Amino acid sequence: MGIAGAALMAVVLCSAGLPAHAEEIPVGVPYGTTIGELKADAPAQCLVVQTGDYTFQKMMAELGDTAVVVQDIGDGTRLCHIPDTSGLDAFIADINTALSGVPAEGEAFYYYDGASNTIQTYPGVSYYQINAAGKEKIYHTLLQILAGAAVDNQTAVLEETDLELTVGDIPEEVAVNKYSLEGSCTTSFKGSSSNRIKNIQIAAGNLNQTVLYPGEVISMNKAFLPRTYANGYREAGAYMSGKVVPAVGGGICQVSSTVYNAAMNSGLTVLERHPHSMPVHYLPLGMDAAISSGSKDLRIRNDYPFPVLFEAYTEGKNLTVNIYTSELMTAGTSYRLHAVRKGSLAAASYLEVTVNGVVTEDRALGTSRYSPMRTDDDDED
Repeated sequence: MGIAGAALMAVVLCSAGLPAHAEEIPVGVPYGTTIGELKADAPAQCLVVQTGDYTFQKMMAELGDTAVVVQDIGDGTRLCHIPDTSGLDAFIADINTALSGVPAEGEAFYYYDGASNTIQTYPGVSYYQINAAGKEKIYHTLLQILAGAAVDNQTAVLEETDLELTVGDIPEEVAVNKYSLEGSCTTSFKGSSSNRIKNIQIAAGNLNQTVLYPGEVISMNKAFLPRTYANGYREAGAYMSGKVVPAVGGGICQVSSTVYNAAMNSGLTVLERHPHSMPVHYLPLGMDAAISSGSKDLRIRNDYPFPVLFEAYTEGKNLTVNIYTSELMTAGTSYRLHAVRKGSLAAASYLEVTVNGVVTEDRALGTSRYSPMRTDDDDED
């Protein structure tokens, strides 16, 4: 019987006339026919199944031999039921086969490939399959086609509740080298000019997918590349002498500041960091990191015995920086950068260290001081 179980024995009531050969069958008396006979005038009409970005179709002609039980109930409507749904089951099985080759969103992850000494993306082996609720929805959509006189395609749209996640096996050599998100920070650039947003996107793109190997040091000034028109940067507001002035690359300090937070939250070692001359709008005092081509940099060292990966991207009005590290090596330890205001223009920064759910340290990092005006000529991007 396939999916025509107790939950699928329901019938659909729709306006329609009886097939010509059944015109003399008394009202209320069930009779047998086929999908081919019921849809003789619309063999190309399709049962459409849609899930996410994927669409599947089955023409009535392809289900033509499927038996259908029909009953006229005397008021211009009729009931339909499919006793044997093996043909429909085969269609659903084909859909599930196709879906098994589509990794579920969010299931992909990074892992370290020791043979090539690189960080690779593993697509994941988890995927979605149509569950009982989804099968019932498809069945009822087919009944709507059969019980009605319309010749338009009918679509069964599968929602999350109509699918179930099937978790596949991950190869051991991949599983033991799996990377996890250990440090992250998201800041908003809502209200920024198009030029400033472009500068943020360029700097983030230059940093994205950078791998920092054990003992290596990364400089944000170098990672972002020189702020020139040739490198795609545009003129936008930057801090200089206590004022906001136009500068090529203006706004990329938001990227360095976001990187600073992600790095501290992941347990990387920050060798050099400078606060801005004035408060910034996208992070609290004490949690920003200014860079300047000739005088200020954000430098980070990887003291882990394994590579780490920087992921930087913009989405909507937000900038996100993620840092991925070995899931095995960092298990049980987490870090959190935070700051405490010390008056209106100063803040003390701390790094909270938690081991197995217990805070073991709240390390003082120093005090950042700001002012509404500067007395030097440093240009902070």
